[in-house]
Amino acid sequence: MSTVRMSVQEGQEQAKQVGATAGPGRAPANGPELLRRSGRVVDLTRPIYEGMPMWFGHQKTYISVNQDHDGFKELWGTDTGFYARHLTISEHCGTHTDAVVEYDPTGPSLTDLPLEFYYGSAVCIDLSEVEVCDPDPDGRGYATEDVIRRAEEKLAAAGEEIRAGDIVLGWFDYGDRHFPSRRFITQCPGFSYDGAEYLAQKGVVNIGTDCVGIDNLLDDQFSAHMVCKKYGLVNTENLSNLGTLVNQRFQFFGLPLNIEGGTGSPIRAIAWFPDA
Repeated sequence: MSTVRMSVQEGQEQAKQVGATAGPGRAPANGPELLRRSGRVVDLTRPIYEGMPMWFGHQKTYISVNQDHDGFKELWGTDTGFYARHLTISEHCGTHTDAVVEYDPTGPSLTDLPLEFYYGSAVCIDLSEVEVCDPDPDGRGYATEDVIRRAEEKLAAAGEEIRAGDIVLGWFDYGDRHFPSRRFITQCPGFSYDGAEYLAQKGVVNIGTDCVGIDNLLDDQFSAHMVCKKYGLVNTENLSNLGTLVNQRFQFFGLPLNIEGGTGSPIRAIAWFPDA
């Protein structure tokens, strides 16, 4: 660690020299060991990019350059430039979470919901037996109560259970196989009304999925969302890598941005295994 004392003016001259030379090409420059953390983290977040697949009811994603390094220096007459881009995105862009107000006009927005909805102890259940069908007169594309009970049996065999207060993520083995194809946003499996209500009655506070939404896209009554409305729950959609979490317990973090009156928010979702 440097112990060299310098004046503010000398420091600014040093900053000017740093600004005029190439950076180290790695971060942090003092070595990757600085980023070592306890436990194991699994990233559950899909990338945000222009042209990404979006559910038809939400704003498409647009990304443009707001300023580049040289343009900033020319505009503001500085020795150092800053690069930034402009985002036009939906509150429900990519991997995101919902506030209750999205599906309940009188429900709380992000501003009014405690963060505990969006982080905490979680399990991932295996719903991969659900199959997308169109048409689907037999309901094969829905995670019904019976399907979830069978998933609970697998969870129990692994020594886990769904507990009151849990966040439950449903792995349909669909999203990672079809993202970012057109099929990802034109058809997907989802929770039935009775399946979502079964979870709600067990005390689940947040229902997640690896699909574009928690509802089967054939369900124009948005049954799972209506269960969330009835029980005052939130949901998290468009998660990735859930197949690595099946039948395990972990700490889930999917914190929304602090959007005043927000109906939802893109999130950086992770699963943390503190003892791994």
